[in-house]
Amino acid sequence: MKRSLALILVGMAGIFWASSGVAAQDFFMYSEKTAMELTNIRMCVAGLVLIIVSLRSKKFWRTTTILNSEPRNWLDVIIYGIIGMVLMQYTYFKGIETGGAAAATVICYTCPAMVVLWESFYGRRFPRFGEVLAVVFAMLGVFLLVTGGNPTKLLVPLSCVLWSLASGATFAFSAIYPKHLFAKKIDPLFLTGVGMFIGGLFTFSLINDWNWSGFFTSEVSFDVIWIIIFGTVAAFLSFNAGLKYLTPEEASITATTEPAASVVISWIIFGTAFGLVESFGIILVLLAIITPSIVKR
Repeated sequence: MKRSLALILVGMAGIFWASSGVAAQDFFMYSEKTAMELTNIRMCVAGLVLIIVSLRSKKFWRTTTILNSEPRNWLDVIIYGIIGMVLMQYTYFKGIETGGAAAATVICYTCPAMVVLWESFYGRRFPRFGEVLAVVFAMLGVFLLVTGGNPTKLLVPLSCVLWSLASGATFAFSAIYPKHLFAKKIDPLFLTGVGMFIGGLFTFSLINDWNWSGFFTSEVSFDVIWIIIFGTVAAFLSFNAGLKYLTPEEASITATTEPAASVVISWIIFGTAFGLVESFGIILVLLAIITPSIVKR
């Protein structure tokens, strides 16, 4: 029963994250606020809420004690928040702003293939068969999605492709960099909340307009609230709750719900449709996420 519920929770997290991307696309249609400004309010508010939620857990205070015993670890938390969280959110929003939520989310999910390549390089080993397939599927899938099989034309704006790939790279960084902190029993929810809040505070140095009133106009207030509450807070809480009872392989399989849900929701709300070749490319990207787990089994 716990495992079934965990699968549902992690799957819901993917849907929540996907819906936040669609909400961001709607937001950019009606607001003059920039991607960095949206990153600023999302990370500040959601990070603070996650910190308040994690305060109720013993793991929060245990993590604080661990970090204080080795103050250098706080630097790692700051690096994770600024380089990992800020750049990941900002580049993702820029990808959505320039090319739409569906394309940006699918391209961003080349992240697992990037992780495979990095870990093989760092570990000085050849990728396993399933990992090689994942990289091939991801590269071919993105190629088909953005060109429709014709290398002489782009169906997705080049800026969207580049921003989304950058988001995938920073997503990979965020997955790899804090592993040494988790090995020291740092609570993932603590790291997410504190890292997000620190990153959000940092973004104030990158924006000119500190006025948040523009986020709460009648045209975009629903989008902003959805991005913060459901697309961030509820998504991370659901994912962390479900992850307790799943193996990494099972979690990676359920992660395909985000790009898949983004495509479906974008089609329902914006009428975003893909041709047969592009759709096959999307399927290949989804296969790239789950292939290592399937081959390992």
